[in-house]
Amino acid sequence: MAIQRMRIQQACSRNRPANREKQKKERETSISVAYEKSTEKEREERREMWEAICMTLMATSGNNIGKVLQKKGTLVLPPLSFKLKVIRAYVFNKMWITGFLMDMSGAGLMLMALSQAPVSVIQPVAGCGLAILSVFSHFYLKEVLNELDWVGITLAGVGTIGVGVGGEEQNITEISLMKIPWLVISIVLLFALLNTWLHMYKKQRHEHEQTNSDVTEEIILGLESGILFGISSVISKMGFVLSDKSFLMVPLAIGISVICSAGGFVYQTRGLKHGRAIVVSTCTSVASIITGVVVGMIALGEKMPSGRIGRLFLMTGWFLIIFGVILLVSSAKIISLLPRSMRKKMRSNIEMSHNIRRTGSIRAKDATSPSTIVNASTLHQLLSSATKEKA
Repeated sequence: MAIQRMRIQQACSRNRPANREKQKKERETSISVAYEKSTEKEREERREMWEAICMTLMATSGNNIGKVLQKKGTLVLPPLSFKLKVIRAYVFNKMWITGFLMDMSGAGLMLMALSQAPVSVIQPVAGCGLAILSVFSHFYLKEVLNELDWVGITLAGVGTIGVGVGGEEQNITEISLMKIPWLVISIVLLFALLNTWLHMYKKQRHEHEQTNSDVTEEIILGLESGILFGISSVISKMGFVLSDKSFLMVPLAIGISVICSAGGFVYQTRGLKHGRAIVVSTCTSVASIITGVVVGMIALGEKMPSGRIGRLFLMTGWFLIIFGVILLVSSAKIISLLPRSMRKKMRSNIEMSHNIRRTGSIRAKDATSPSTIVNASTLHQLLSSATKEKA
């Protein structure tokens, strides 16, 4: 018995290293499988993020370019009304109907992008619409951009890449409904405060018999329109998150989103009617980006990226997009404040570029009339005037 026990112990001692080696291999295999799965999941999430960013860029391009094409189409059309003859004239106008379809397609793509990525990623990228519109105007409408316009376009493009690299896919399954009433109350109080401030300035201007709009009025109306545009994106995203609880949440959220967007257009039109497009447009763009990010984090529970590098890329991207948009809409004003020597140099570069483009168009026997030198801020006024007609 003692001999058998010793043999069993010897056999067990021989098998222990083999068992340990086997267990070690199994652990390594399970770790490698888990790593491959997590890596594959990260790649899939990253792919969806970039798809959403590309859809956002296409959406904002369709919205902005579509409005310009609609504006150009309306130059030969009667004022829009519900008369059958007028509606037919609009439908059969190629320029207007192309712009309208691009605008509607952009709205659909924006909803698809919001269903795939956080608002804190989508809303800043949507602010690049003016940069894309400027590039479109340069190559298609033959308009010449100044150096600051190109700097703004470059900053917005680099910022978009930064947002894409730093942004993370977030699986939001539940929304804290307790935060929403407080958020609504805060927004209502903010609008009440801004409108009270606006009423005071209007009253003061009326007492002093001033006809020109005050910069404060332009800023307030721009902020109000931007806040509503940002909230519109958050509500659309909220509908997709709550779609698991009820399918009716999606159309309900989209309906409320459309109402918020319409309100934003009304405030923007009021600001553009008497104010300067540079101030109103800048405040609208910046306010919509900041509102989308902040409200998205509060209402939807969106979080900053977990890694330091991701946070750095995302925040740098936000800053570059905001700064690029501000530079685009205020480039003409900034140039007017530069020293005379720098202004002359920039003007000569613009004229040289314009002459080269005119020569090229003549050689190509272009039937269209030569274009005028229009900077991005003037182009944005054209876009804004299309918004006025819609509102």
